[in-house]
Amino acid sequence: MRDRLLLLLAVLGLAVLAVHAQPGDAQIIKDLTRPGVLKVELAPGPTTKEWHSAHGQYMWDRVAYVTRSAEVAEYPEATVRITGIARYHYGASTSFREFKVAENEYFGLPAPRKDEMLGMIRERYLQFLGHRAGRMFGDLHYLRIPEGEGVIWHTPLSFTIPVEVEYDAKTSNVHLTTIREKIDTRFYRDAVSAPWKENIVSIGRDRTEGGQRTFPAEELRAMPTFRDQLEEQQARTELAALGEVGIPEFKSDMEVFLHTHKLLRESDAREFEAYLMRMLAPTYFVEGSTTRLTPQGAEVVNRAVAAAFGGKSSYAAQYCPDPGVKHRQQDAIEIWNATQDKHTRMHIGRFGGGWKNGQKVGEQYRFIALEVWMWTDADNIARIRSYEPGMLCKPVGAVGTSADKVGASAPEPSSATGSQQGAGSDLMKKGKGLLNKLATP
Repeated sequence: MRDRLLLLLAVLGLAVLAVHAQPGDAQIIKDLTRPGVLKVELAPGPTTKEWHSAHGQYMWDRVAYVTRSAEVAEYPEATVRITGIARYHYGASTSFREFKVAENEYFGLPAPRKDEMLGMIRERYLQFLGHRAGRMFGDLHYLRIPEGEGVIWHTPLSFTIPVEVEYDAKTSNVHLTTIREKIDTRFYRDAVSAPWKENIVSIGRDRTEGGQRTFPAEELRAMPTFRDQLEEQQARTELAALGEVGIPEFKSDMEVFLHTHKLLRESDAREFEAYLMRMLAPTYFVEGSTTRLTPQGAEVVNRAVAAAFGGKSSYAAQYCPDPGVKHRQQDAIEIWNATQDKHTRMHIGRFGGGWKNGQKVGEQYRFIALEVWMWTDADNIARIRSYEPGMLCKPVGAVGTSADKVGASAPEPSSATGSQQGAGSDLMKKGKGLLNKLATP
């Protein structure tokens, strides 16, 4: 009787093992070998039972590496090694469920040379350094690709290269510390034959701290960071690329207004941006710089240039050579467009200079505000273009009289869609005479 009981328990145990038997290595390799697969390797170690909350059940898991053709037309010999987890149902059936991919690595794709990759990083220096640049003082001590490490291709359109750097960074109000770090830098492109994009991603690892130096807090605070230096250099390069532009020695605010209006009508976007960059008030620049704009300064420049030169209609098409004056006061003016339903606002001040015998001398006019308003919709642009030559703008010098005096009121448009269509001759009589302001300030 006892022997029979032991035999029954043994049979039941074998049945349980059979029900919950894990898949063997040969079975896993067979299940992962599909058309195009060149090789299947299993990670060392056993197949394990894991709970998967997303499915609410246990599964058999085994890490595997599948190598197959990369199917890159330009490089037919390229391969891809896929790392993933082979998953099997746990229970009465151990059938194959899925291969969950974790990552890919491509082989056989040509990478840029080491010096080319380091050059690509320097071309994107601020992106590469990221938050580090704001704490760095001075350039990197070195930038190099570690021995024994190289390119990792994630896709035919993206790779990562690890680089080693060393730099001095502010680690407290009084300390500069030498930092050593590896930075994984990832590049992207849109196609195998396309150039590498400007945007990159850099992630630091293996960071260690070296020697430390102590400075007076005020001295360290006054030292420009590497970000400051790079942004200043970049701003100077961008300003130089716009080209030189002459700034007259303006004797009055009206000379500034006239010259600016003339440039808005007759120059192009590059020339006007170069002019405006040199005419902005100091408050629009980062402290200590005459080229690095604050966000507010960039907004003034970008909006004015885009409004005057970036639309479907030009400033010259919507503003007369001798425009009407909407409002005028010392150092500020608002001038009408040709149909007197949009306007441009200019506000300037005097900055810089020095003192001589108790008198301020050498001040220069600079823009505090410049707002250019224009019609941008097709219907209003067509309305303005519909006027015959001479109906809206008199020839320069043929000045009207109704707005010749400072502060003279200008008519309000009765609609935004062209109630002036039957009154072109009336518009010619209203508000003309900006040029005349030089004679009658």
